[in-house]
Amino acid sequence: MKFYVIPRLEEIDKWITLAKEYDLGFEYNEFFNPNILDNELLLNELINKYQELNRKKDTLHGVFFDINLVSNDQKIKEVSMARVISSLKIAEKLNCKGVVFHTNYQTWIKSETYKNMWVKESAKVYKELLDMFPNLDIYVENMFDDDPMMLSFLAKELKDEKHFGVCLDVAHAFISNTDLDIWFNELKPYIKHIHLNDNDKYADSHLALGEGSLDVEHVFEMIQKLNDVTVLLEMNKYEDVVKSLNVIKKVN
Repeated sequence: MKFYVIPRLEEIDKWITLAKEYDLGFEYNEFFNPNILDNELLLNELINKYQELNRKKDTLHGVFFDINLVSNDQKIKEVSMARVISSLKIAEKLNCKGVVFHTNYQTWIKSETYKNMWVKESAKVYKELLDMFPNLDIYVENMFDDDPMMLSFLAKELKDEKHFGVCLDVAHAFISNTDLDIWFNELKPYIKHIHLNDNDKYADSHLALGEGSLDVEHVFEMIQKLNDVTVLLEMNKYEDVVKSLNVIKKVN
């Protein structure tokens, strides 16, 4: 099990030191921001600074604001696709191994027609993207999903794609209406990447492990049953990552 963290360029030296101490990967979080993507000078500056680190096998969080790859509005679909492709191209430049995207599934639509369309069209789009970027993994993450079933249906459609996997966001699942055990058990064959932080089971507050209501020991019991999974400690503060690493030493 390999752990990942979100580096901060303004204090990159201590993130590099921590990464060496714990053999940590990085997950780059600047490049889902449309204000950065549309500022060519800033975008290239960030890419160049990360390239200077000369790292490999990191991950990148792809775009998610207002993304709808299966929209009935062709213009929205085209813009969404362009944004997603931009994330994958940046990941290639940074020698990443994979990119995380959200389901962006509209949970308020209860129609079976919509559900079936979402699965079929999402699978079609991700198959196209996987063919376009054969050296990158694509992980699809649960966001506001009430349960794991839509992700499970999608993963089953793409089960033969070796570079496709589920990113289980434990905190998002924890505040859903479905028990964590059900999330893990349903998605177990497809989980390749995990986002992990703590919360109060009400808001996605990105707390350090042990500072919320999450049963961290039980979560790691379930994670240890997965095959070759990577785990992002998704906290914004360096101090919270260090706290979480200390908690993991006790339970893992």
